[in-house]
Amino acid sequence: MFSRSIYNHAFVGLLCANMFFWMSTNFFLPVLPLYYHSLGMNDHQVGAAIGAFSIGALLFRVFAGKLTDRYGSVPVIAGGITLSVAAIISYLYSANLSSAITSRFLHGLGISCYSGAALTMATLMHEEQHTTEAVAMFTLFAMFGVGIASSSATWIHSYGGFLWIVAAGTTATVLSLLLFPKKPCLKIKPVAAEMLPIRSVVKNPGVYISTLSLTAVNICFASVMTFLPLLMVSKGVTEFSLFYVSYAVAVIASRMWVRKLCAVLTPEGLSYYILLLFAATMAIIAFIQSPLVLIVCGASLGIGYGLAFPAMATIITACTQPANRGAAFGFYSMAIDAGFGAGAIIMGFVANVWGYSAVFLAAGLYTALYSVLYRLWLRPQLNRQFSAL
Repeated sequence: MFSRSIYNHAFVGLLCANMFFWMSTNFFLPVLPLYYHSLGMNDHQVGAAIGAFSIGALLFRVFAGKLTDRYGSVPVIAGGITLSVAAIISYLYSANLSSAITSRFLHGLGISCYSGAALTMATLMHEEQHTTEAVAMFTLFAMFGVGIASSSATWIHSYGGFLWIVAAGTTATVLSLLLFPKKPCLKIKPVAAEMLPIRSVVKNPGVYISTLSLTAVNICFASVMTFLPLLMVSKGVTEFSLFYVSYAVAVIASRMWVRKLCAVLTPEGLSYYILLLFAATMAIIAFIQSPLVLIVCGASLGIGYGLAFPAMATIITACTQPANRGAAFGFYSMAIDAGFGAGAIIMGFVANVWGYSAVFLAAGLYTALYSVLYRLWLRPQLNRQFSAL
């Protein structure tokens, strides 16, 4: 599926570091809602604690991107990983809402430094004709980490408790610090004279439309990861690990096909179908929660999430100069934080007032409406921009 020309020693190190970093983060997604509930927090408080991660990342994303453009990826990546290690260890001392919010906020700051800088490094380590492949492989390894963590976190927690989750997360994050390349060989050299103000970068249709689309995707994803376990427990179902297994398998398998699907459907066309898939999946979860349907929805969620990030990142790569990619990817990554914040905090309020099923109905309705907007107004803007390139 991928050309051998994209591989070199430094890039393989970055791939492995990316896998371990996102593995460390995703050990906590299936576990933290239940853990915070066990500490006596209600649904709204659980949403606030989970969403603090996104707020911490959201406040620093673009600034971290500008630091990457100015000073390079290496110091920004190292700082982000170090801060993430400290935040993960602090989870052990998060015995109340305020300390839980603080820990999640610090973890979000670490993510904001790492994610945009690492993605920028990946796009600059290869010639332009191999950028799509490089982004696909980079994000594929992230999905390896996500898949491993998502499918094993509940098992680790059931046998070793929350301490084992913290130990696994800390170990994986330290490995990412050791493995990422400290002296990467960049094939594309950013030119300082091409740097634009943040406002000009953000006004690029390829940047802001991709960011809006990824936000819709992450609202759905965060709603599922935060409230699906609570929905199932409320219905007396305590074993739903097959949902996470089907999600993990699908998210990895779909990433292998992103380059071919982008070539056949175009990245902007693939983005539209991903949005429709998420809207349909949310509606199904809202009304049907049988074990078989959950397995199918896990696979559907994995396919959509596996394709979304690299497909939309490909649009940004095609529309921005190398000297502005740190800022562009920093802004793009804010979609993860905005989506997770809305999916955890706003949907926590929805769950508290109208119940868990209403969470998925609201997320699906929002994504369906955005899909219509994308098809009628936003996608034509992208088409005009690509025609002008």
